Amino acid sequence: MAIRAQFQKEYKVKVPERQDPMLVLKFIWMEKNIGIALDQLVPGYGSIPLSPYYFWPRKDAWEELRAKLEEKEWISQKQMIILLNQATDIINLWQQGGGSLST
Repeated sequence: MAIRAQFQKEYKVKVPERQDPMLVLKFIWMEKNIGIALDQLVPGYGSIPLSPYYFWPRKDAWEELRAKLEEKEWISQKQMIILLNQATDIINLWQQGGGSLST
């Protein structure tokens, strides 16, 4: 008598949708300076620095960031404008607070 065992399992693998890398601004909020850097977040891998920190008001961090963004030809004009506007908002917020996070 032959015993035949049949093992058959069905596995469903969920493949996540392809996610494009995201560009993010990173900030160091200090009393006398604010640092701004650009990173690329790659889903599943982590963060890749694309620039050093640019410190304002020591130097014109906004202008340095703009120059770095223009170097990266793969960054669209729309993305560049959004990032520069975000940097402007944070610099203005820092200036209004005098470097202090408390209100």
